[in-house]
Amino acid sequence: KRIQVVGPKKEFNHVVDLLYHEGTIHLEDISQCISPEEIHLSTVEREKTVEVAEILSRISGILATLPKIPSDSAAQAAIELELQGKTRDEIIRQAKGVIRDLESVTKDLATKKGDLRLSITSLDRYAKILNIIQPLERELPVLENYEVTILLIQKQYENVLDLVRQEMEKITGNRFEMSSTSVDEETLATLMIFHKRYSQQVHSFIYSVNVNEVRLPQEYMGKPFYEMFAQIETDKLQKTEEIKSIDENLAGLSTTWYQELVMLKKTFEDISEELEQVNKFGHSEFTFVVMGWIPKKFLNRMRETITKAYGDRVVIEELNTSSEDMEKAPTFYDNPRWIRPFEFVMQLVTPPRYKEIDPSPILAIFFPIFFGLMVGDIGYGLVILVFALILRKKLKTIEFVRNLTDILIISSVPTIIFGFLFGEFFGDFGEIMGWIHPVHFLGVTWNRLEAIIPMLIFAIALGVIHIFLGLIIGIINEITRKNKKHISEKFGMLLALSGLIAILALSLELTPAWTFYPTIVMIIAALLLIIYGAGAMGPMEIMSSVGNILSYARLMAIGLASVILAFVANKLGGEIEVLAVGILVAVLLHALNIVLAMFSPSIHSVRLHLVEFFSKLPITADDMTSAGLNCC
Repeated sequence: KRIQVVGPKKEFNHVVDLLYHEGTIHLEDISQCISPEEIHLSTVEREKTVEVAEILSRISGILATLPKIPSDSAAQAAIELELQGKTRDEIIRQAKGVIRDLESVTKDLATKKGDLRLSITSLDRYAKILNIIQPLERELPVLENYEVTILLIQKQYENVLDLVRQEMEKITGNRFEMSSTSVDEETLATLMIFHKRYSQQVHSFIYSVNVNEVRLPQEYMGKPFYEMFAQIETDKLQKTEEIKSIDENLAGLSTTWYQELVMLKKTFEDISEELEQVNKFGHSEFTFVVMGWIPKKFLNRMRETITKAYGDRVVIEELNTSSEDMEKAPTFYDNPRWIRPFEFVMQLVTPPRYKEIDPSPILAIFFPIFFGLMVGDIGYGLVILVFALILRKKLKTIEFVRNLTDILIISSVPTIIFGFLFGEFFGDFGEIMGWIHPVHFLGVTWNRLEAIIPMLIFAIALGVIHIFLGLIIGIINEITRKNKKHISEKFGMLLALSGLIAILALSLELTPAWTFYPTIVMIIAALLLIIYGAGAMGPMEIMSSVGNILSYARLMAIGLASVILAFVANKLGGEIEVLAVGILVAVLLHALNIVLAMFSPSIHSVRLHLVEFFSKLPITADDMTSAGLNCC
């Protein structure tokens, strides 16, 4: 339902907070809903949005500077409770006070720490270079009143040293020393000693010829190498102690402020999200207006909540909607609990429009079937089930993990069922022990290592059903869009594939001969419909759809690879004479196979839906999934 919420401006912030925590309205931008001629509206709280974003950025910067410490749930809960009892302006004042106390201190400490680390890196570099050129010390004169500089030159440009030597002779009147040694296979280190009176001219020249110069700090000048090394170690130790002291200061600040900063960051993220939605609101001198969409099932509850809080001061009005308005309505998934985890996969594709068929139930049915068919082992199914249950319990607060584990839990059920059909319990271990055997059904013993052709036929038959469902849903959804050409194309594709299957059945003598001519008529009609809907090149898509169906052969191939690895694990483990080693080898190989079984079948099941199935559905340019103010 499309609604409009109107109330006195003084209640604006409280109503926004209520709507935010209810989280059931998908907002529309007010400027696109009501023209200025109807009511004088203006965007609200833009300055507040900028202020909140700045505070959030500064708090994040402080947190990035402080060392992380373990979360204290009790302390954070107390801080959250305190913040909930304050108005937004009070929270902003509190945050500004924290920033005022911490930002400059942490920034100065972090800057100083960075400078010290850079200095230590430079000292290590000096030590490395000095260590390389130390053998030249015997060739050098006494360094008093002399300056030492080191040039690093790639060996392929070694001839530049002749130019340097010639220029140094001119600058110093040949009063300098110059020696070179190899740093590595590609680099030469050249040490030059000259009187300090020539320092400016020498460095200007070196800069002009773009030679990499390592200049020793002034305090190292005029000292023997052993004194330089001692000075470097002393300086490094001093700077390391300073860094340690800074870390202690930062740790102390973190102990005092970290929990509050974390909760302030979370609070301001919520405020920022709220204000992002608030900027879609409008107001006149005395009134505010909110417009948006709400699922019909939540409308009465929202009315009751608003009435209870504000009486008749705030009104929710249900707006009349045209067919054009309904085309812009956001998508709200309202599925049974067992389907909801698969809505996570639906985020990878464009959601259906309002009144179109939601393919989530098809995904929730076929994904576990595909997964179970590929894994098809009772033991593996039980391990995956237990693993998913434990992981869900440990990480139930993380929505992403919760959805994935729910999908694995659901998919483990057909895995166990297909395991009974194939007679597999950790490969052929159950059969060896006499616990279970492959089922004989429809004239086939469903041992996957032997029934390869029946498995291939079964996989492709599933593909036919899956693709046909996609085309049927696509046709129905195109009917809601009133797109005649797309309806024609998809219906023609359905007829064409049916005709090809009928011809295959005729060639295998599975259908009577008299069906040949109706089949030819059906294929001709299909071609005409496809050409009308997709143009002259449209019939080429028939082969693409055939390829889509044949792609389901991977269900058999991946399942066969899995069962072969399981059988290898049992055989290899059984042939090792030392029992403990054999069991360990078998367990490790089965563990590897189970890990692969959780990933590879999941990826291929998703691929069969995204590439094969969803390609038969209408494609929408705009993503209008309803998330409400918080989460619908």
